[in-house]
Amino acid sequence: MTITNASDEAARWYARRHAAAPTAAEQAAFEAWRGDSAANAKAWAATEATHDALGGLAALPEMTALRSAARRPAPPPRFAPWRIAASVAALVAGAAGTYSLMSHRAPTTTASAVAAVAHYRTAIGEQRIVALADGTRMTLNTDSQIDVPAWQSERRIRLLRGEGYFEVAKDKNHPFVVETGAGDVVAVGTAFAVRKAGRGFSVALAEGKVRVTIPAVAEPTLLTPGERLAYDGVAVKRETSGAGEATTWLAGNLTFRDTALGDAIAEMNRYSPRKIVLDDPAAAHRKLTGVFRTGDVATFVAALTAYGMARIEREDAAEIRLKGA
Repeated sequence: MTITNASDEAARWYARRHAAAPTAAEQAAFEAWRGDSAANAKAWAATEATHDALGGLAALPEMTALRSAARRPAPPPRFAPWRIAASVAALVAGAAGTYSLMSHRAPTTTASAVAAVAHYRTAIGEQRIVALADGTRMTLNTDSQIDVPAWQSERRIRLLRGEGYFEVAKDKNHPFVVETGAGDVVAVGTAFAVRKAGRGFSVALAEGKVRVTIPAVAEPTLLTPGERLAYDGVAVKRETSGAGEATTWLAGNLTFRDTALGDAIAEMNRYSPRKIVLDDPAAAHRKLTGVFRTGDVATFVAALTAYGMARIEREDAAEIRLKGA
């Protein structure tokens, strides 16, 4: 099933505007589309943020080898330039994994139904969009699990595993709370991602404001757009510009900047049933910078080989074992 939404339209507008300078009429049409709804404005901002993150990395020396490894044959010349750009933008706009769309019905508040809980899960490589009863849009990332109990004074959900991105419908009388087990993220109307990892979790804020409450930390933390907070069960780390790179998975990409190779491999493995195993503790500490498609372990390994970071020791359908080059 094909789903047309504001993100798809934003990708098309991005492709058209970057294929050639827009005419006055095209600029007016774009401004009219962007101003037509909050969803359109939000989708455009997210598309620009993703491409800015990718563009900033493209100029780095490490990306030369990555582009060679990932190069694909050029499209036939019969396609107009903007159509070629639109095809590329569509790839960026859609994740490599499987997408599905679900809706969440409004929970009842009768005594017999208060304990009812809706369960949502994704398999490895799958992403799922869930429309909640209040109008909130919830995107589950790969290998994730979220429970939505019946709501009363709060719109509370439980992130049990993995990661979710939440575009929260405004309702000042009913805060939206993401419960992670290690702390809560509270919002009224905003867009943010929450990931559960080990004993802790992380939050990346795209829009609005959220309050992060961690029982082990005395004071709540208020985040503003673009910020990312990570809690590992011991300490809190706050970044003022980490949200963009932390949410490129929404566009089907993983962005690494000076990331330990072992951590990058672990992240790639989240999206693919075919696992990468690095049999070299020393090589695991090497730093990697690059942008890769989620689930595309073959290109990822080819890039590591091309750049001299690792070599294939052996491989089969289930895994690829690497050694330091």
